[in-house]
Amino acid sequence: MSAERVLIRNASILTMDPAIGDFGKGDILIEGMKIAAVDRSIDVDPASTEVVDAEGMIAIPGFVDTHRHIWQAQLKSVAIDWSLCDYVINMRSVFAAFYNPDDVYLGNYVGCLEALNAGITSIIDHCHVVNTPEHADEAVRGMMDSGIGGLFCYGLFRNAKHQIGAPIDVGELIGEMFGDIEEWRFEDAIRVRDRHFTDGGRVRFGIATNEYEFKPYDEVRSELTRVRALEPHRISMHMAMGALCKDARIVQYFAEDRFLDERCLFVHGGGFTDHELALLLDHGCAISATPDTEMQMGMGHPVAYRFDALGGRASLGIDIVSNIAGDMFSQMRLQLQAHRARLNARTELDGRMPGIVPIKTRSVLELATIKGAEAAGIAHETGSITPGKMADIALISGRDINTVPIVDPVGTVVFYANPSNVDSVWARGRRIKKEGQLVGVDWPSLSQKMARSNEHVMRHAQRIPLEKIQNLWTALWHFDQRSQRL
Repeated sequence: MSAERVLIRNASILTMDPAIGDFGKGDILIEGMKIAAVDRSIDVDPASTEVVDAEGMIAIPGFVDTHRHIWQAQLKSVAIDWSLCDYVINMRSVFAAFYNPDDVYLGNYVGCLEALNAGITSIIDHCHVVNTPEHADEAVRGMMDSGIGGLFCYGLFRNAKHQIGAPIDVGELIGEMFGDIEEWRFEDAIRVRDRHFTDGGRVRFGIATNEYEFKPYDEVRSELTRVRALEPHRISMHMAMGALCKDARIVQYFAEDRFLDERCLFVHGGGFTDHELALLLDHGCAISATPDTEMQMGMGHPVAYRFDALGGRASLGIDIVSNIAGDMFSQMRLQLQAHRARLNARTELDGRMPGIVPIKTRSVLELATIKGAEAAGIAHETGSITPGKMADIALISGRDINTVPIVDPVGTVVFYANPSNVDSVWARGRRIKKEGQLVGVDWPSLSQKMARSNEHVMRHAQRIPLEKIQNLWTALWHFDQRSQRL
């Protein structure tokens, strides 16, 4: 357990609070779960306060990851060459079917530890592996046991069911995955909400919906009406995934039915029109862009800066660690440079070179911290180093070979740092990482469990013939299929 009072001394502090500003060198006082003070120098009684020497380090608010399917933590690298078509064929139609509740617990627990290790203290879990009530309980338990904050979004999506060696019946598969939501899911969502999320704690209750752009709107209206009645803190929805969704225009229907409000978190969004973004802005909705997966899988150019420029609640998410590393550093760099390249391409078309870099580096650090907290609806308690907020803080070492010297702290964090440079992490005042190591984590044992879980899921998945599943998805979603392999 951490001391009740902790003083982080002599750090370069990026508060991300414009009313407080940054400190080239300053102190942060933590009392219990909260930040008590931030100043250039804070005097404390060393007998009753743990003093952390942060000379040569950068203090930032913990990152806020607004979209991740945490359960996939033990499937690292399976998706590195996948299109979105590959992903829905393999992950959504096969792998998810073979996760048992123990696999879900392990994926969520280790996945959250991976996030914390990288300085992410709040995360939104879009949990679409709820195959049974036990799966839901174990997903929540994994998050809770890790010490991370954020939201657990109960997934209503129906996953496939497979029996090894049995033939695949496409009609049954369509019913399993695209039929109406089974009544038990709504009932179980209420059970999970009331069992795990009644105390207003560090993890809040949310809902992860079906894929609304591929269902008849009458069904969507009925389902979303029931979803809103569950009173989730956020409703996480995949939407506007590039050309895949170009004709859906579901946001207009939502506006007409008065479904748009601050609880709506739209994920991806590269296919949104300017009119749709304006509707989201007018109703206080939020967007989570996941640059790595969106650019790989053809979901459109990451929309975060388009929405942010309008004044919208834009943020960044990791999405799937089955495809990419689970840290915010890489997403910040990719989002920033991709948008810079897009703006530069406009001048290139005119036969000119850009004279300035129009998007500044600090803006993407804001997307990953305070603006992420705003999108998640938790900015009153995290996202900046502000007295009175929760002590969600990461210390980035500027003493390492890839970060020394610190000339511009913002540049060091965004362009030079990686998870190995995260020296320390506090989540709600609890020290999760100290001197580069997670506290109280038996990693050798966990790594062996992860390997066994991976072997179990992969062994079963590889025995499922994919041809009929491929044909189903390519027909329903009009994918351009060349070849698909598990």
